[in-house]
Amino acid sequence: MKILLASYYPLPSLGGIWTFVSQLKNQLESCGHTVDIFSLNSESGNYRIIGEQEMDRRQLQLNQRKRPRKQVIPFKQQKDGNSLMLNVEANCYYMELSALNYSLEQYDIIHAQDVIAANVISKIKPKSIPLVLSAHGYLSGAIFYHLKNQYRNFNDNQIKNLSEYKYHNSLEKEGYRSSDLIHTQSKWMFNKLINEFSVSPQKLRTFPYAIDIKQLLNKTEAKSAISKPKDKKVILYSGRLVYLKGIHHLIDALGQLKKHRNDWVCWILGEGDLKKELQLQCQRLGIANQVEFLGTKNNVLDYLKQADLFVLPSLQDTQPHSVMEAQVAGVPVIVSNAAGLPEMVTNGETGFIASVGDSQQLFREMNYLLNNDPIRERLASRAKEWGENHWSLTKLANNTLEMYKQAKNIL
Repeated sequence: MKILLASYYPLPSLGGIWTFVSQLKNQLESCGHTVDIFSLNSESGNYRIIGEQEMDRRQLQLNQRKRPRKQVIPFKQQKDGNSLMLNVEANCYYMELSALNYSLEQYDIIHAQDVIAANVISKIKPKSIPLVLSAHGYLSGAIFYHLKNQYRNFNDNQIKNLSEYKYHNSLEKEGYRSSDLIHTQSKWMFNKLINEFSVSPQKLRTFPYAIDIKQLLNKTEAKSAISKPKDKKVILYSGRLVYLKGIHHLIDALGQLKKHRNDWVCWILGEGDLKKELQLQCQRLGIANQVEFLGTKNNVLDYLKQADLFVLPSLQDTQPHSVMEAQVAGVPVIVSNAAGLPEMVTNGETGFIASVGDSQQLFREMNYLLNNDPIRERLASRAKEWGENHWSLTKLANNTLEMYKQAKNIL
């Protein structure tokens, strides 16, 4: 088969989607299939098939006649001229023109990596070619927390009445509607699509992500820019510094931990809009000297090798690769009970689960594990064994190919 993996967002990129796409491409090609990736080039701002010549936005307008586009919310309804929505509409328009510049007829199947890409591709692909979607995230929830951070005095209903929320919620609904089959990686996402978006269960296929464990553990990477201090334990966080990740709750918990012990440091890997605010929070709590903001790192494994705990207190997360990497690297994890995270950890067996937003519980669990080396080691060992069996690349490829086969039989 010739397969097109399509993404509205930039690829390559740091993060779980690129890990999924690149590993899936490698596995499918090892099975004898041909795989192209169509996505945004973050450097040029153009959509292109990776490895092929791209056309800039001016050229696209000059060389291809404009197509009438069905908009989820017509511009005339957007009285505030919201830049976020206008930017999405502009990107969708140029993504559509760019996709038309390539021959979609050459593909046997198109696999969208987000609901916006599914929206765009569904309008222009030949009807004979199946369109499947991997629902990597809950777009409405992500935009909800983005707006929650902007409008902190608003209640939930006020947030959901904002035009930005309604717009993205409509995009999400349309993305699910326009796809022939949908891949979900967690029971939480499976239930979310059924209960909130009225997607038929017959349209859903649920199977987990995967990780190239051999490559991760054997990869030769540059040494980390920082070494574990003598007589200190390392608490590690890796991810975007955004409201949705709940890292402000981790900082609160670290402030409480400081009152009881000083034998720890926390390394925070990642960048994001909340970085300065989080640094000020550390200063207010008197832990600025123990919390290191290290920026985005490619060599995460070297930091994991030095870590005693990995903590992810997200307000929403489906199946983050950062937790998968910590598990197979043999680092005990603490996650929140939000979204798909509890499906990745058996509480007290392969890690600990804290109530979302509960900084006091997060503190207690970190303190308990820092006090108990044998328990930490037992959790790490069991998590590593579970992860090695669960995050199988072969299973991912087989499940994906079976989904493609079923999608082709639908048409």
